[in-house]
Amino acid sequence: MINLNRSKDNKWILQKNISSIKLMEAYIDALKKQNNEINCQNLQDNLRYDGLYMGRSADGSLSTMGVRFSQMCFYMFGYKKNNKFIPSATTQLLLKNNNEKAELMLINLFSMQFPQPYSKTPSNFKLYFGRLILKLLLDERLEKKLFIDECIWFLPFIETINDKFYNELVNSILEYRILGYANKLELFKSVDNFNDVFANATHELKYYFFNIFAEFGVLEFVEDKNHNSGQLFDFAHGTNSRRNDSYASNKKYSGFIKIVETLKEKASLLLDKYSFDDVPSSQSDFFLKSQWLEELYELAPLKYMATLECRNFNALDIMNTVNKMLHLSKYGSNDGKDFEFALKDSFELFREIKECEIISGSGDTDIICGVLNENDTIPYKINVDAKKSGKATQSLNAKRLMLHIKKNGSKYCIVVSPKFASGVKNDIVGDKIVIVEAETLGRYISKDCLSSNDGFSNFTIIDKIIEQNYGKDITPLINKRIDSIYSLDFQ
Repeated sequence: MINLNRSKDNKWILQKNISSIKLMEAYIDALKKQNNEINCQNLQDNLRYDGLYMGRSADGSLSTMGVRFSQMCFYMFGYKKNNKFIPSATTQLLLKNNNEKAELMLINLFSMQFPQPYSKTPSNFKLYFGRLILKLLLDERLEKKLFIDECIWFLPFIETINDKFYNELVNSILEYRILGYANKLELFKSVDNFNDVFANATHELKYYFFNIFAEFGVLEFVEDKNHNSGQLFDFAHGTNSRRNDSYASNKKYSGFIKIVETLKEKASLLLDKYSFDDVPSSQSDFFLKSQWLEELYELAPLKYMATLECRNFNALDIMNTVNKMLHLSKYGSNDGKDFEFALKDSFELFREIKECEIISGSGDTDIICGVLNENDTIPYKINVDAKKSGKATQSLNAKRLMLHIKKNGSKYCIVVSPKFASGVKNDIVGDKIVIVEAETLGRYISKDCLSSNDGFSNFTIIDKIIEQNYGKDITPLINKRIDSIYSLDFQ
């Protein structure tokens, strides 16, 4: 049987402040109602009025409300940034229509990884643990199920994963599965401080983690009266309470978890496209923590949503368009032509852009857009230059770009690239040229389109930023604008 380091200090740490879907949905509902501001006192009062919050004192605890929002972040509903809560891509769709909430929560589960910004799991744990759980629950060898005691014995102590280790894990689960209750109990007791270790693991996994995804319709608990001869594993939790592996509260028997039947095919689609043993990103992979959070909560979920064809308005087309543009900005053809076409498609998602044409070729800009801003009657043209780069665009010929502006009678030029070297900003000082990173542009377009009623994005906002910042990198300004529009302030 596979050897794992089992201890309370070496395990997954799963947030455990909300175990009820009703309370989570109340938080989501609060996001709809609170008009870009989360007043914790008002939220607490509303939850108490609805019978969903009971503080330890008459006044309750506002810090508890903040902790519970951290749990919302752990479950991929959004992230915190500068005292703001920014909803994830899946939450944006959930706020518009919760008919697909099970599918969106499947994506949240699939997204979950260690390292995780809202978990204190030790740094030696590096895996997509949500993907691992889903893969195990789709494995024919395991009959597409995991018994609760198997989850407790194995899952929280898996630090990393690869194909070889995975097969050893499956074989070990099967080996464990045929043991009698007494033999399994001896295994649990062989671990130092076993009550403390496994009571905690049971508490987090069964009472919170699995329960939340079961209530959202992703997982399902199934009773099995014959499992372990009808006996439960029971662990002391502190001095006055115990935790057991019953399939539900106050039940006599254990059981297993499985993926809800209607989501099995969708889980398979995700695992077919994105490997369970990919190495997850960490904060150290990014220049800023905020960039890591944007990747985890906004950009990565867009890819998963596109895979499952989540259909809200033309959400699938939006996500595919943005994802294609981001991918080709780095990995497109050497001549950059396919990035140009993908960028054109992305600009056509702006409501005010009435026409968009590829020009390209020597001596001219890449793309010309005809624009008519909100409340304006006079259209204007802009140039868009696509700079495909595997690393960073090192320099720009501002004189040439200005000639292209003059040639086409355009208002200004936007240069889009995955990244710009720091010196590029000096190349465009004083000219009607701005630079913007592709990911930020894609982030703005996707969030704005998914939030709008017509599925289009607002270019007038971008135009005003550009007018006031010629000769600059507008990437941080757009990011700041995104945060101001789509985040909620904590008070």
